[in-house]
Amino acid sequence: MSDDSVLVAAEQLVYRYAGQAEPALNGVDLRLVRGQAVGLLGPNGSGKSTLINLLAGLRTPQGGQIRHPSSGATIAWVPQEYAFYPELSCRENLKFFAGMLDLPAPEAIRRVDAAIATCMLEEFAERRASHCSGGVRRRLNLGIALLQQPDVLLLDEPTVGVDPQSRAFLLDRVRGMAQAGTAVLYATHYMEEVSAVCSHILLLDHGRVLASGDLATLLRGPEGGAPFEHLEALFMHHTHRRLRD
Repeated sequence: MSDDSVLVAAEQLVYRYAGQAEPALNGVDLRLVRGQAVGLLGPNGSGKSTLINLLAGLRTPQGGQIRHPSSGATIAWVPQEYAFYPELSCRENLKFFAGMLDLPAPEAIRRVDAAIATCMLEEFAERRASHCSGGVRRRLNLGIALLQQPDVLLLDEPTVGVDPQSRAFLLDRVRGMAQAGTAVLYATHYMEEVSAVCSHILLLDHGRVLASGDLATLLRGPEGGAPFEHLEALFMHHTHRRLRD
């Protein structure tokens, strides 16, 4: 793997919250590569959100390091929570966040229009965000991140609370971005989404990596052992518990 294809390299990351006896992350390695979508899986409390916060720069590792071999790579984060102003319209939200990027006015307008088109928000552009459905709000969340034209996209449960049509739309958009060269980290509770979007996985539990690498290879199972029927079987084998436990 060439250095210019690796956009983010996390090495032996450690992070412990104040007052907690055990670290939230303990020796986590991860590579985010151009054109590759990595599914981030783990039970509740496994360290997924902590890892995303470190990669997004919201927290600083207490051990290990995060390197950016390709200098100048832009990282965008789509949080699980709605990250916009509910009393503004979809277009007003996009214009506000584009304004924070210090772009020339014509470029800001172009990016807002592109985000509206990419996320199919035309019908809702002038509608107050608080009056939009959960699916439209998730599309607006994604559209705001796309204003940065990111090289790396971090997604934390991006389809929570959406209808099947919106879920299919969001998965298609994320899959298309990876195919176009974006490095994607996709954290979710839905294994069928990982199977649909991601070529690689990182499986965490108690802050440690239980399995990582090419999904197809991992599903073939250990040498001399039986293959895993699906991703849930692989997950259960390593964690011995269900994803929502």
